[in-house]
Amino acid sequence: MKILSAKVDSSFEYDDDFRGPLDQRKCQDLFWLILFILFWLGMGFVAYLGFTQGEPKRLYYPRDWKGSYCGFDMTPIKDTLKTKYPNLTDPEMDWDKQFPNLENKKLVFFPAENMDHEFCVKECPKKGELSMSCVLTTENKTTSYIDDQEYCTYKSESYVKRCFPDTGSSKQTTEEKETEEEVSKNWENAGKISQILGDLVQAWYIILAAPFAAFILSFVWLGLMKRFSAFMVWFTICAYFVVVGAITYYFYLQYKTSKEKYESDQSIEGDNTNSKVFMYFYFISGGIFVISFLLVIFLRGRIRLAIQIVKEAAKAIQASKRIVLFPVITFLALACLYAWWVPVGIFMMAAGNPELKKKTNDGEDYWKLDYENDTRTNYATIYHLFGLFWTNAWIMAITQATVAGTIAQWYWTRDKENLPNGPVKTSFKRILRYHLGSLAFGSFILAFIQIIRFLMERLKRRVQRVTKDNRFVRYLLYLANYFLRCLELWIKFINQNAYIMIAVYGESFCKSTRRAWFLIHRNILRLMVVNVIGDFLLFLGKVVIAFLTMGGALALCMQNENMTFYVIPAVLCGLFGYLVAGAFMGVFEMSIDTILLCFCEDCERHDGSTEEKEPYASQELIQFMDTHNQTGKQKNKKKKKNDTSTDDDDITLSEKKSISEESESDESD
Repeated sequence: MKILSAKVDSSFEYDDDFRGPLDQRKCQDLFWLILFILFWLGMGFVAYLGFTQGEPKRLYYPRDWKGSYCGFDMTPIKDTLKTKYPNLTDPEMDWDKQFPNLENKKLVFFPAENMDHEFCVKECPKKGELSMSCVLTTENKTTSYIDDQEYCTYKSESYVKRCFPDTGSSKQTTEEKETEEEVSKNWENAGKISQILGDLVQAWYIILAAPFAAFILSFVWLGLMKRFSAFMVWFTICAYFVVVGAITYYFYLQYKTSKEKYESDQSIEGDNTNSKVFMYFYFISGGIFVISFLLVIFLRGRIRLAIQIVKEAAKAIQASKRIVLFPVITFLALACLYAWWVPVGIFMMAAGNPELKKKTNDGEDYWKLDYENDTRTNYATIYHLFGLFWTNAWIMAITQATVAGTIAQWYWTRDKENLPNGPVKTSFKRILRYHLGSLAFGSFILAFIQIIRFLMERLKRRVQRVTKDNRFVRYLLYLANYFLRCLELWIKFINQNAYIMIAVYGESFCKSTRRAWFLIHRNILRLMVVNVIGDFLLFLGKVVIAFLTMGGALALCMQNENMTFYVIPAVLCGLFGYLVAGAFMGVFEMSIDTILLCFCEDCERHDGSTEEKEPYASQELIQFMDTHNQTGKQKNKKKKKNDTSTDDDDITLSEKKSISEESESDESD
């Protein structure tokens, strides 16, 4: 029999007593569950290292030119270094002057004539002009004493504990403006960063509300998909182009407006930055619109075919209503993971041992304080990152396997109106009781590839700094990174289908992977076509929700006159919207994949020749797949004009059922 344009392996045999997800199971891959538990004990040790050795204030508190932290009492560090470096010469070390108590000096000031000699100050200077010349006479003095030395000061304001020039407070001569522009170049990037951080702080309530808004939009989208599948597919496509087109046009208008504002008043640097950002987003969103439009035109026939499988997934989700709430559990689990991981990661980043390094400034040697991580801390940081990758993949695997078990229970039930009670709860309990080890195994493989990609990316950046002009090395590293990315996607694909088989048969990860791989291989053509189109439709849904979230955030941010780079918080909200929508769309995606695999196995088990061989699939799905199969066969027949024989393997499932019904009718006559 040729279903989905692939012959069934004659050596592959099925159990005739199979009636859906097996209840009789045993724990699988216990070794990997034990290893995962032991690994998290190690994560606890990493947290201990971070909390005992790290000082998060070092990540955002400023430092003076000799490395001391403004706002810190440097006396304990001084005592540690005096023991570590008892005899420092060339130059001589003045310990008390090098490491004073700076608890009351929490800001850093950059002298105009030597900005590499930044100093900790109690408050930013409130007088003086930013000019290269200073008046040192007692009658009209424009200098101040800082750290027992006299420096030129200028009127400044504090941003993120740094004193930045106040450029809009006074009238200036042309010479002073030119001088100010020359000196201000050194603060430009830091000033932008401080303004962006300030905008993010002002938009905190919008950023916090964005995931919840995306949650509501995703929930509404799923509810509509359950009831109006075909309409929602085409509506999503139309909404996608409307939203992306509107956003593209909006970016163009904002780019044009910001550019005109900057051309009329070039003193407002925020308008120049906004115009560039809007221009980039205008080109990006416009490119996405054009590419998507061409894809929809090219795949319009396949989209109509894929709608049927989306309908089947919607039926399954409708029958197991609580499945749409499962992403909430996933979201809470991931929130707990990040609530642990982020603080520990911050402390690990701030860990390090104080070191003194010899530096030279203006021909003068001096000792500068720095922090170096030892080998143990470096390995612990990588361990902590791998823990994030592994646990994140493990949580997502539990979600995927639970959804797969629920949908498979629906598919392998004859009377789909009378499902067993609590299919979601039953599937979840099975996964937690028997298969956490198998999911940990699959997640470990994925996390291993991800950590290799991360380390390769860091290696690429370091090598590029050393060999900037070596194109061969750059291309080699890009090729390696591209290969690892493809390998990661392939592992995700294999894992996802293995989890479906784990949910159905309850076998180990390796056996489930083998079963899924050969089933996919026997039905590769149709699975790829329908799966890719289905994923594309779900991707459009995620993009629509993300753009709606970003558009709403952008509208709210623009109402705040105190914001300068308001597009940055909006883009961050859009990213959160995409991630939240992805969690919900994952339910539909996993449902489609599960139904496709179950259908392929159903076709191999049941050819419809007898009542016992009656397939579990609905008539609509059978006709949909047969129609798709006939299209492929007609193309093949054009290549085989001289072949007039009819192979039983080329008869579709619906054709076999018709032949069987005709035979039974003839026998009764």
